[in-house]
Amino acid sequence: MTTTKTLKGVTRSEGTAEGEALVSSQLISHFMYDIENDTGIIRMVNHELNGKCVTNKILVYPSVIGPTGGASGLFLKSKITKVGPKAIICRRVDPIDIAGALAGEIPAVDGFREDPVKEIETGDWVEVKAEKIGGEAIIKITRKS
Repeated sequence: MTTTKTLKGVTRSEGTAEGEALVSSQLISHFMYDIENDTGIIRMVNHELNGKCVTNKILVYPSVIGPTGGASGLFLKSKITKVGPKAIICRRVDPIDIAGALAGEIPAVDGFREDPVKEIETGDWVEVKAEKIGGEAIIKITRKS
């Protein structure tokens, strides 16, 4: 059985993407040592996603933690080394992540009525349609039960 749900948020970095969700209830850092630049594997000790790979995933998390270098880390992973996420969905996209998402040309969305960290599960298929910065973003979630 397949179920679908739609969330509406605010576009912080425009674009469209679709892929499998990787969800964390914990803050994430895109800094080079926290997510490897050559593999996309999360290396944050005591983090629930430690050892998981963000490559080509729709990454869902509350917000960012760590230094401002995370913006360049997200850009590097998404645009240069191609091991970054396809899109990021947050409770609140921090300006650090917005800068990295804009430079990396990946969609970034927040401003939901519902909590995306609770509404989306790892393994869900997620489609992101974020066409205009500051405008409405549509997130379609498909879950196979």
